[in-house]
Amino acid sequence: MKKIIFILLAVSTLFFSCKNDKDEIDIHQNDMLALNPNVQWAVVIEPYAAFRTEASWNAGTNDHSRLGDVLMIQGNAILESSNESSSKEIWYRFDKGWLSESSVSVYQNKYKAQSASKEITK
Repeated sequence: MKKIIFILLAVSTLFFSCKNDKDEIDIHQNDMLALNPNVQWAVVIEPYAAFRTEASWNAGTNDHSRLGDVLMIQGNAILESSNESSSKEIWYRFDKGWLSESSVSVYQNKYKAQSASKEITK
């Protein structure tokens, strides 16, 4: 009888200790850019952000992005801010165009960006 209780207790402990954590990051071995130290990633932090054709607020729009979108940064530009002549503004280039630093948060790898995206879109 004690053996049966011990076995049931051991099986139930094993069953309850195995959890399905949906917050875990799924690391794919074939995603070579995800952890590349030379590639930065951005997460859109505004409800909607318009991609610009150039690094300027006066440029036309190409496309739009939404809160939580994870994007690979392809380049950047540092420009004089239109508000004050002494301040600088960073613009980031993506596949679909340019976004200002005020529209995104920058991360050192794709997995950190994906985790941040999950947090802000909860």
